[in-house]
Amino acid sequence: MIKRFLFFGAYLLFCLACFLLVFELIYRYQLIDFFRPELKANNSAADLRDSHRKTLMAMGDSFSAGSNTWVAFLRPKFPSYRIISAALSATGIFESLYSAPRRFREFRPQVFIYQVYVGNDLQDIRRPLNRQTMTLPRYTYGFLCSFLGLRSLTFANYRLAQLHLNFMPRKVQAKAPQFVDTPFSPATYPLSVRIYTQAQPSDLEDTVLARGERGRDLATLVDGIKKLVSYAGPECRKYVVVVPDAGQVSDFYLDHLKQLGAQVNDPQGLHRDDYPFFVKLQEGLADQEIKVLNPLPRFKENERQGRRLYYNNDSHLKPIGQSLLGEFILEQLIADGLPPK
Repeated sequence: MIKRFLFFGAYLLFCLACFLLVFELIYRYQLIDFFRPELKANNSAADLRDSHRKTLMAMGDSFSAGSNTWVAFLRPKFPSYRIISAALSATGIFESLYSAPRRFREFRPQVFIYQVYVGNDLQDIRRPLNRQTMTLPRYTYGFLCSFLGLRSLTFANYRLAQLHLNFMPRKVQAKAPQFVDTPFSPATYPLSVRIYTQAQPSDLEDTVLARGERGRDLATLVDGIKKLVSYAGPECRKYVVVVPDAGQVSDFYLDHLKQLGAQVNDPQGLHRDDYPFFVKLQEGLADQEIKVLNPLPRFKENERQGRRLYYNNDSHLKPIGQSLLGEFILEQLIADGLPPK
């Protein structure tokens, strides 16, 4: 009886492992267009069909996905271009790489902009793990995604979160976290930020200063961007825009992060315009004919003038911040000869 039970258990584990392996391969090679719903949500049907205008394509995370982002800001400024957002919320360089071959074949952009976010792009490459501060399921999930490389689990988690929200009663959905500029409270800050900050309190400073393991993660990001732009045509203009973490922009936001548990020993290094993350990214991409854009000085200037660009209880840009980012990118594109409205 015990032997039969052990055999049955081993058989189930074998079937599960085979399923995960097959699903991982299908996901990585995008044999199914897993992110087609996001593409349709972020772009009009007319833009997706139109092939007569030149194309500017943007990729990145939630800073570039949606209807109220810098991508939407650019659309009326360049009517001679169709501007496609192939950005994917809650993702990083790996998901961009998986979807890139299909997107570049489909849209053949003359201009390509990849958006990087200092706050968590390296966390997507290697999640902070701490068995003392994390629950066993979250620790196991992070280990499987980051150290065993099961990226399909991140997609499954992403889709399940969407389904969970969609099936919530409307009263519960109304209470779900929204981008509302409420007063700061550690209890209402996104749970993932709180968990990762407590797991690795020095992570923000390590990332901005590109030190230790985060320096190696940055090298992985550089290699990923090089592969990403290799899908672009030879005449395509290529840009990388680096969105800073809120803690880099102002002590106002940095104090919030400290209240969440972040450890900062070098605040001056954190606020430098030429911070190591940006400098090393720029140096790493220097041979790829990629222009790397740094909006941090512009953001800091606006914050000093009293304009709050980020939400109090979320790491995302408010509409005023998105517009400012759009204006910054617009200036760079016009300076490089793209025809404005």
